[in-house]
Parts: sequence; C-alpha cells; structure tokens
Amino acid sequence: MKLQFPFSLPVKKLKLGDSAIGLDIGFHSIKMAEIIVRDEGIEIVNFGLKEIKGSPKKGQSRADFMGGLIKQLFAERKVHGKKVYISVSGHNVVIRRAVLPKMPEEELRDAIKWEAKKEVLFSLDDADVDYHISGEVTKDGADFYELLTVMARADIVPFMMEMIQKAGLKPQGVTVVPMALWDYDRAINTINPDEVTSYIDMGAERTRVYFVADDQLLFSREIPSGSKNITSALIGEYETENGNGAVVDEQRAEDIKKSYGLPPEDSKEKTEEGILLSDLRKRILPIVTKQVEEFYRSIEYFKNKYKRNKVHRLIVSGGGVGLRGLYQFLTENLDMNIERCNALFEASTENLELTKEEAKLMGPGLTAAAGLAIGRCAKINIMPDKYRETWQKTLVKLAPLALLPFVIAGLFFLGGYLRADLKAAEKTLEEKKQLLENLQLQFGKVQGPIRKLQSLGKEERDLRREKENLPGGALASADFGFVFDELEKIVGNNTSLSRFTYTDSRFGREDNEEEVVGRRESRLLIDIKGHIFGDDLSVQTTLQYLLEDLKKSPAFQDVKLLKSEPFKIGRYTSSGIEFELLLVPVTQADGNA
Repeated sequence: MKLQFPFSLPVKKLKLGDSAIGLDIGFHSIKMAEIIVRDEGIEIVNFGLKEIKGSPKKGQSRADFMGGLIKQLFAERKVHGKKVYISVSGHNVVIRRAVLPKMPEEELRDAIKWEAKKEVLFSLDDADVDYHISGEVTKDGADFYELLTVMARADIVPFMMEMIQKAGLKPQGVTVVPMALWDYDRAINTINPDEVTSYIDMGAERTRVYFVADDQLLFSREIPSGSKNITSALIGEYETENGNGAVVDEQRAEDIKKSYGLPPEDSKEKTEEGILLSDLRKRILPIVTKQVEEFYRSIEYFKNKYKRNKVHRLIVSGGGVGLRGLYQFLTENLDMNIERCNALFEASTENLELTKEEAKLMGPGLTAAAGLAIGRCAKINIMPDKYRETWQKTLVKLAPLALLPFVIAGLFFLGGYLRADLKAAEKTLEEKKQLLENLQLQFGKVQGPIRKLQSLGKEERDLRREKENLPGGALASADFGFVFDELEKIVGNNTSLSRFTYTDSRFGREDNEEEVVGRRESRLLIDIKGHIFGDDLSVQTTLQYLLEDLKKSPAFQDVKLLKSEPFKIGRYTSSGIEFELLLVPVTQADGNA
C-alpha cells in the first residue's frame, strides 16, 4: 500500500530516495510508520499497530517480551528496514525551557543539569540529556542561549535500547513525543510562528498537552487519564429492557468503546446484549467531561503564564482521538477551532487496505510514529553516544572481512586523524596555561577590594543588629489567619500537613551563613512538612500544582521546596511522598510598604 502526502519536502535532513521508520511504543500498543521521500513529497509505504497484551513469561525480561512483540509487528507488516527512530515519555522524562549564559557546547549539558536539579525529582548525575538552541538573547550586556532541554532518568533510554535490539533492529535516535507531533504538523501545514498551536496527544493511559509558539515548544503537561479510563468505566453490570441484565468484561468493554464511542444524547439504539446506548453515554460522559476540563485548565494556565490572548490552533492526535463522537464533544465544549491528525485520511486512500471506520480508529494513533520518521530526531536526540553508529565503529566491524590494504589504509587515516586531534589538544592546553597565568596575576590585584568588601559586610551586620534593638525595629508579624485560609484553599484532598513551624530567621544563624531564601526585610519563615498520597504520577502532579498555587498566593512572598522523597517501605498502607516546604509570609510591614 502507498499513501502519498500532498506536500513538498519540508525537512532539510531528508533527501530524495531516503526512507525511515518511526516506532511509537506506548502503554497499550506499538505503532509503526515507514516513509520514503519522493519528488512529490513524503510517501507512507507501510504502517502497522500491535496491541500489547499479556505479560512476560516466567524467566522472561520485559525487554525480551516487548522486543518479541515488535519483531512480530515487523514480520506481520513485512517491514524489511532495520533502522528505527523512537520516542520516550512519562514522568521520568522532563521537558524544560532554560536560559543559560553562552558557553562552549561541550559544557552546556552539565550546565543544564545544574540549572534543573532543584526542579527535577530524579537524579541527574547519569541522566541522558540533550538540548536544542532555539534562540539567543542579550540581558544586561551579557549573551544568553534560549534552550529547549530534555532529560531522561538514567535507566529509561538503556531499557528502550535493549528492547529495540532484542527485536533485531538498529536504533538511530530517541526524542520526545511533542517533537514528533511538531515535525508532523510542520510537514503538512504552513505554520505562522506568531500563532499559538496546542497539540493534545490522547493515549491509552495518559493524555499530554503541548503548546508551541514563536518556533519554540513553550509548555507541556501530562494528564493521568486516557482512553483506558473509558474502557474501565464501561466494565460492569447493566440492566436491560427484558430484565435479564448483562455483564460486560474488559474485552467486551473495549469492543463496545470502538464500536459505539460516545453515543449521542438522544440515542435510542442498543448493543447486541440489549444495553441502551444512553446507559453507555452516562458512564462515558464523566470521563470525557473531566478531560475537557483539564484541557481548558491547561489552556488558561498557558495563556496567563505566557501572556497570550488566545490559542489559535488545537490539534488532537493519538489513539484516543478515534473515539466516535469525541471530536464533536470537544468542539462543542471547548468553543475553538480543533483539527484532527489522521495520517490515513491526510494521505491518499486509493489503495488503502482498511475500511473508513478502521482508518478513523487507527490513523490518529500513527501521528507520532509518522512524525518520528519525518523528523528523524533532528532537534532533540537523547540517545547516548555508545549506541550511535560512527565510522570508527563501522571500520572495526568490517575489519575482519576487509582485505589487508584497506585495513592499513583505514588505520593510516585514523592515525592521521588522531595526530591532528593531538596537535589541536596541545594548542588548546597551551592557551589555557597562558589564561591561567593571566588569571593568577589578576587574582592578586583583587584581594584588597575583597578584604574591604568583607569588612563592609561585617559593618552591615552590626548595623542590622543595632537597628533590630531600636524601638520599632522588632520583627513585623504575619496575618496567620490569612495564611491558614490560603493553605486550606490550596492543599488538595490527597495531601496532609503534619507540621507547621513558625520561626524568626535572625536567631540561631552564624553571621557568615547564607540566607535560605535570600535576604529580606521580613525574615519570617514558615516550615511545613506534609504527605501526598497516590501513585507516582498523581503525586508529582499534585506537588507541582501545590508549588504553583503557593507561589501565586498573596499570602506568601516566596516558596522553596526543601525535600520530597517516597514513603519508607511499610510506613503507610498507601504509596506517596513526604515533603518539606519553606514559606516566606507577607508581613504587615510588607502590606504597608
């Protein structure tokens, strides 16, 4: 089958005749799209979807199990290519924007980790990191990079690599889903950089929302709900008109969801069991209503945070979008222009070996896979160097099969290459030695001013003590009634506060010790400890919103997350985290300022 996209070649990295395979591995299914570049544009020459059913057998690893499913998919679809581009997602993969001083690119990864370590909840020491420089700005006479950064926990990408290799394939790159969706959109649409585009990717277990403007990925959010929630809602017992009743298990619920979707409000039809479609709607409606509320909340949060008047385009994709009746429900309740991604409808369907309904269900789920093949991880690729193919590795592989003259020529070329590298390194070392000598000379010149500055610092602290002992120098008080009201409004149902401590930060601190949250006239501190209960994703989402709401509250000047760590095993019957926050309240003095 051949599906031809009606657009010109938009991706510089692609060349005529090139082919590529995108592999989107989700929680519920594996999607594959193979493209080839023609004169007229990009052609989908193969695609496939395989649901993930069952679990690893005894003694079989998860990587072996998943690798076997991928191998089956490629065999069933008769895919001959081995090189694939994949994506990673989840709460252990973080997408952030950052602004950092201009520096050598070899130093940027360490700088990105350092800048992000206070906000990322997993260790960044061995995390896989990549970045895309989206722009440059100048502030106070200094030059800065505007960066899109991606960080994955140290075990995420190696597991994906093992899975792909178990399938007998060769990974070429690893990126994140929003980059794939963005690449797909740019391939088939002309995007005005001044407009805001939101991509909503509705998967089986999670829904992800992304916002793009000014040729930058500005904001992303993950919602812990997907099409699987609809399947779960449909499972159970039903009353039928004949009085016999009906019981729907998980497999039948999945079939009903695919066949009937979200039925119309006035539907009088029944399923083959005699279940009224109106009863199905009653079960599905709370799920999709909650989804729409989360979409609206994400849109409003983005508009407020980034000072945007509107979101011009809302593009929905993913397996959940194929649900019958969902597009109409979204359009009616979000009151904005919504576009659906469907690679099978946006291409020619002349030779399509699927019915229109099958294509409607499968097509949206292929968007990320097609985007991976088109974009080829050009902007973001967090695949570690040890997995990447290089000419040196290729030479080593071919050496046993090559004739001796070719081996000698290759070694001679490699030797020349290394000698050039050595000379360049020696030159760099000499330059750095000279720079060090200059810095040492300058260091002696600045010692006098430093000592003077230290003396002035001591004088300042002495003056502060004298001021505090003067009438009217006492520490201003906070409105604790207002503070407690704000905490009551902000703290969620799955969150409990176990300790509330109010202190004067002036006492118990050495003169040379740094302020925890910076110097302030108030210097009142509130230390809060608490617990958040739930699974990993809901806990992280709750903690994120708690911090955001506290920072927006008029009761606090500043908020600092001091600690967040999982419950110790056996301490509670439910999973969750313990956290500690340091708050600087607004004082009466601040209110009168």
